[in-house]
Amino acid sequence: MVVNVLFVDSYDSFTYNLVNLIRAQDKQIHVTIIHNDTFATFDEVRPFLSCFDCIVVGPGPGNPENGCRDVGLLHDMFSQDLKVPVLGICLGFQVMCRAMGCPVKQLKEIKHGQVYDITVANLESKSQNELFAEYPAAFKSVRYHSLHVAVDSDSSEGIIPLCYTHDENGPVLMGAKIAETAWYGVQYHPESCCSELGGQLISNFLRIAKEYNDSKDRKNSSYQLLDNSSQKQTAISFLDKTIDKSSVYEKTELKDLPIYVEDIPVTPNAHLALIICNVLNVPFFLMSSSTIQDNRGEYSIIALPNERSTVFTHYDQKHKTLIHKWRDSRLSHEKYMAAVNDSHAPSEGLESINEDKFDFWKTVGNFMKDRMVASRPDIPFIGGLVGVLGYEMGQFTVNGDKEKLVPDAKLVFIENSIIVDLKKGTVSFVSLNNNFPESVKGTVRSLMQDNSDSSSLLKSKKLPHDVGFDIRLPTRDAYAKAFKKSQNYLHNGDSYEVCLTTQTEVKPSKRVEPWRLFQTLIQRNPAPFSSFFEFSDLCPGSSHLCLLSTSPERFLKWDRNGCELRPIKGTVKKDHSVTLESATKILKTPKEFGENLMILDLIRNDLYELLDSVTVDELMSVEEYETVYQLVSVVKGHNLRQTAYSGIDLLRHSLPAGSMTGAPKKNTVQLLQNEIETELNSHISSAGVRGVYSGVTGYWSCNDRGDWSVNIRCMYSYDNANSWRLGAGGAITVLSTLDGEWEEMHTKLESALQVFQDA
Repeated sequence: MVVNVLFVDSYDSFTYNLVNLIRAQDKQIHVTIIHNDTFATFDEVRPFLSCFDCIVVGPGPGNPENGCRDVGLLHDMFSQDLKVPVLGICLGFQVMCRAMGCPVKQLKEIKHGQVYDITVANLESKSQNELFAEYPAAFKSVRYHSLHVAVDSDSSEGIIPLCYTHDENGPVLMGAKIAETAWYGVQYHPESCCSELGGQLISNFLRIAKEYNDSKDRKNSSYQLLDNSSQKQTAISFLDKTIDKSSVYEKTELKDLPIYVEDIPVTPNAHLALIICNVLNVPFFLMSSSTIQDNRGEYSIIALPNERSTVFTHYDQKHKTLIHKWRDSRLSHEKYMAAVNDSHAPSEGLESINEDKFDFWKTVGNFMKDRMVASRPDIPFIGGLVGVLGYEMGQFTVNGDKEKLVPDAKLVFIENSIIVDLKKGTVSFVSLNNNFPESVKGTVRSLMQDNSDSSSLLKSKKLPHDVGFDIRLPTRDAYAKAFKKSQNYLHNGDSYEVCLTTQTEVKPSKRVEPWRLFQTLIQRNPAPFSSFFEFSDLCPGSSHLCLLSTSPERFLKWDRNGCELRPIKGTVKKDHSVTLESATKILKTPKEFGENLMILDLIRNDLYELLDSVTVDELMSVEEYETVYQLVSVVKGHNLRQTAYSGIDLLRHSLPAGSMTGAPKKNTVQLLQNEIETELNSHISSAGVRGVYSGVTGYWSCNDRGDWSVNIRCMYSYDNANSWRLGAGGAITVLSTLDGEWEEMHTKLESALQVFQDA
C-alpha cells in the first residue's frame, strides 16, 4: 500500500537529500513537495491532509520568531487540532517547538557543517523515545544551525527531550517530541552524507506514523485518511505539480548516423591544442586541458565556427534571445544592437524572441533535440553547442544592471572540430556534416609532420613591455563591510555559508589581442579546464563577449547514463614553505571541512531533485595546481537514461554553481545580489551583477555528452578587449576571519592578475 508523505520545503539546499532518504525506505512511498509559500496560510493546506499519512517539515533559512516573514505557512501550522504525524528537521523542529511556547535563540558558538556526537535520552523507555528505537547511546551527525530551541522549566512544558549534544554552548537540544501528539523533530541534519543512521530515523518515524494512523486519534478526527479514491489521487496530483520539474525537451531514441572522424597519432603534449590554434587561419574556440591528469581535462577541443553555425545570445536585462548565423553578411553591429534595444524590427537574418532565461533553455533544447545522434559515444564532442552561460543565467539571480547592456549567454552550434586526446595520443578531425575543411586538415598535418620544436610557436609568458595597465581593485574597507554583513546573516540563521566574491577591472593602455593574453595566462597558470572564447560572431576583430579562463573546477560532466561534478572549496597558496602534506593538514581543519561539506550536500541535493541515485565517490581529496592546493570532492549521478531528463536539465536545475553561491542557495544568492556584493563591487556594477564570472563554460555535444567548468581564475571583456574584468572570492562561514578570507581572495585573484602585474 502506498504511503503518502507531504514534505514542506523552506527553499533549503538539502531538501532533496532528505526526500531521497524518505523514498529510500520503501518503494511504496510517494513524497509530495510544496514550498512554505505555495499557499498563503496553512489553513489552505488543511483540506488536503486527509490524503497524507504524515508530514515532514524540512530545514531552511530564517527564524521562527519572525513569523510568516521567515517561515511562511509554517507559522500557523501547529494548532492543537492537527491530528497528523509530523517530523520536523532543523527549521521544522524549531517552528514546532516555538508553537508550543518554547523560544528559539541564537547559539553563542554557531555550528555549520560540523559533525558532533548526539546522545540519546530515555533510550531505555521505548514509549518515551520511539523515534530513536534501536539506536546506540550515541551517534554522529552533522549540524547546520545558528539558532536552537532554548528549553527551560518555564517554557518547555509539553516538550519531551529525545537527544542532546554538548559543545561550547553547553547541552543543546537535538531532538524532541511534543507530548500527547505524534509530532517529533530533530535539530541536526540526518540527510547529510556525513550523518549516521539517518535512514533509521526516517524508518522509525514512518512506523510511528502508521501506528498513529491506525489509532482512534486519527480515525476519529477531521483528518481521517481517505482510501485510494480518485479524489485522493486528484488532490495529490494537483500538489505534485505546484513545483515545476518539466524537462527542457522530450527525449526520443537517438538516431544512429555516421560521423566523419579521422585520427592521426601524436605525442601527448599539454600545450598541443594551443600550438595547433596558433597555426590556424580560421576562427576557433578552445576548451583545453593544459595539464595531463587522470579524470580531469583528458581532452582538448578546438571548435571551428563557420557560416553554417547558428549563434544564440540571451540578454536577461531585456528578456530577449537573438539568433543568427555566424558572421552573416546581412548583419552589422548597428542593426544587431537596434534589435536588442527594440529600436525597430529585427534585420534580415536575425531572429528576435521575447523570452525569459528559463524559456531560453527550451529554445536551445528544441534546436538540439532533432540533431541528437547515438553515434560515437567514445568521443566527448562530435559537434553541438559550445559557449558561455553567465552567473545571471542561474536560478534566483537577476541581471538588474541598468547602466550597461551585456549578454548573459552565448552559445554557438559547431559542425567541425579538432579533438586532442591527451591520454590516447591522437588528434581527431570530426565533422557532423562530413565536410571537414581540407585546408585545416592540411595545416594540422603539416604541423604534426614538422620535426622542429613546435613549442617555439607559443607566445612569451610575459606580455609586451610597452603596454601599461590601470588596475582597479576592491578596497579592503568595502570588503570588510561585506564580510561583516555576511557574518550577520550567518549568525541570524539566514545562511550557512556565503560565497563572497569581488570584481577587479583592468584597462590596458593599448589593446592586446585576446589570443595573445590567453597564451600568457595558460602558460602562467595551467589548468585542466582552460577556455578561450572570443565571440566575433558579427565580424572579425570585434566581440561583445570574450572569456579567457584557466579554471581548475569542473562543474558538470554528463553522458546518456549519468553525470559527475567536482566541487572545489578550500584553498592554500603554494610557496616554498608549503608541501602537499602541510596543505592537507590545513585543508582538513573544521573550517575547510565545513565549507566543502556544505557544498557537497548542496550538490547532492541539486542532483537528487531529478535523479534517484547519487553517490559521493571522493570525499575531500587534496589536489595540487600550479599556484594553489585545493580541497576537491567528486559527486556522481546515475541512471539518467531511465529518467525523463537529460544532462541539459541537470545543468539548468543546478545553476548557479553551489560552490559560487553558498547555502541555502536561494536565500544566499538573493542576499549576495541585493545586500552584500552591491557596494563591494560598485566600481564595476551597482546591481550586484557578477556577469560571466561564477557562470559556466563548456559544450553540449550532439551525442548527448556535455562538460562544463566553473568560470573562476578567468578574465572576461564586454567591449572588444579594451577592458577586462576579473573575479575572485571565497566561502565565508562562521569560522572565517577577515584577514584569512582577504588573503585567500587575493591568492585566487593573483592566478590571473599576475599576467598584467608582471607585464
